[in-house]
Amino acid sequence: MSEPVLKSQWLMNLDISFDPPSVATPNRVIINVTSGRAEGPRFGADIIAPSGDWVRLQEDGNWKIDARLAFRTDDGESVFCYYSGVVVMDDDLNKRFEAGEVISGTETYLTSAPNFETSSEKYAWLNDIVCIGRASTFGGGKLVYDIFEIL
Repeated sequence: MSEPVLKSQWLMNLDISFDPPSVATPNRVIINVTSGRAEGPRFGADIIAPSGDWVRLQEDGNWKIDARLAFRTDDGESVFCYYSGVVVMDDDLNKRFEAGEVISGTETYLTSAPNFETSSEKYAWLNDIVCIGRASTFGGGKLVYDIFEIL
């Protein structure tokens, strides 16, 4: 029996800017997304308000992502994106993040599963795809993802 293969294609780069996190409770951090840009061969859009991440901090220091982003496409369409995911953050990485250092995606596991919703006919294909996001950099008020469509 041959080994299964998972096929994907790069969909877009997602560049997010955010405010310093606000601690709501000992295990809940709210991150306000202030701006950002999604750019790919089939999709270009700016992140608009309201957008943010309601992170749940686990006892082991890792983060459970609960993000919601609003997009306005370059041609004026509205797209909603929501995703869950995981950020593996040991004590050293947490301290570096809190100090404002930019952490490479190769130093941590920061992976998400974006979903899209839109009533736009032009971008309706986004409603019916499965995606995986992998961070390339994180920290210093920025998060940069590469988003891949699973084929």
